[in-house]
Amino acid sequence: MLKNRIIRHSLLYGSMAAAICILVALIQFYGIHKSPFGRYKLPAFGINVLFILIAIWTYRATNRGVLTFTEGFSVGFLTNLFAAFITATSYFVFLQLAGNEAIMLWVNENIQAIEKIRDSHIKNFGLQEYTQLLEQAKQVPSAGYVFLDEIGKKQICIIAVTIISLIFRRHTFNIS
Repeated sequence: MLKNRIIRHSLLYGSMAAAICILVALIQFYGIHKSPFGRYKLPAFGINVLFILIAIWTYRATNRGVLTFTEGFSVGFLTNLFAAFITATSYFVFLQLAGNEAIMLWVNENIQAIEKIRDSHIKNFGLQEYTQLLEQAKQVPSAGYVFLDEIGKKQICIIAVTIISLIFRRHTFNIS
């Protein structure tokens, strides 16, 4: 019963986080013509952390103010995992249906960012290192890579899950 409640709660908040991340990505791509991948993924991290916080806080509130670290961590971890998986799946489907325009925008943004640091990078690391970096940036990732990148990078939110779970934990005491 408890596990099902944690899963349902996490799925609800993870789905809401994913919906907002997808909306922000669509605004970035169609509204301001920026790739929702790479450097512009930062808002998605903030959204996930916010919904992890809300999910853990509301779970504790519906549990009469009691929350163990394990429950908090489980709720936060699953909320983040569901959000990342739903978002990654949506990106994958979008890229399969819409083509490589968003990926090519990402590649071009990466190339431009590397070209901006050309002089300092050559000075610090040499021309050969700069050339290798530029060649890596020119490689076009697949939709599968974007899927794995989304899930992998969102797992950094585990740090936030741990901190929030520690802050929100609250136990009951029985003095007999």
